[in-house]
Amino acid sequence: MKSTDFYLNTDNVYARLRDEYLKYGGLIIACDFDDTLYDFHKKGRSYNDVIELLRRWRPYAEILITSCVNRTDTERIRFIHRYLRENEIPYDKVNQHSAKSPTPEANKLYYNVLLDDRAGLRESYEVLLRLITEIENGGLSDV
Repeated sequence: MKSTDFYLNTDNVYARLRDEYLKYGGLIIACDFDDTLYDFHKKGRSYNDVIELLRRWRPYAEILITSCVNRTDTERIRFIHRYLRENEIPYDKVNQHSAKSPTPEANKLYYNVLLDDRAGLRESYEVLLRLITEIENGGLSDV
């Protein structure tokens, strides 16, 4: 059965992201930390593809790292920052809104796309990969 829900079509998801990139001259990418960038459960898993994608997007996006950590857990927050720096994972903020957020007081972070092991990671990854490849190959006009 074919779905009529507009954003269940990957081409529509891609077109929206491409249009936002062109309109704003960049994207805001939110990326979960645990089990998307970091092997939280110590199972020997790697997240090199997602990390490399963020590195490719660095010149074209603001990158917000998200983690379900208590704001008062300064040790855990310091660990996240240290891990990101030591592993050369680009980021702008951890659990903080972008300055470009239209709703900076909201609980939910504002972003154009989310990379999260529990929220459609594969599709978000593939759409971002498709778009960055097009940008790098000169298929889109950089704003």
